[in-house]
Amino acid sequence: MVDYYRSTIAKDLKQFDNNQHSNQYYNDLAWNGLYKISNSANNPPILTDVWNTLSESKKTRIKNTIKIVTNEKIN
Repeated sequence: MVDYYRSTIAKDLKQFDNNQHSNQYYNDLAWNGLYKISNSANNPPILTDVWNTLSESKKTRIKNTIKIVTNEKIN
């Protein structure tokens, strides 16, 4: 299910942004709302199962892309 939403979000981001970046860039950004589930502001996020299957190098690339665009600190 995460893959479906991630690809849909990436496609929409790409269209909204007039395709100014690579497909990888939009796919990485699409992870922002999908890699974790926050059950409250006071608790740490629960990482999704799909996120946990990614290699550390992919996680790092995705986190760096999201951090650059959103200025969000990602654990």
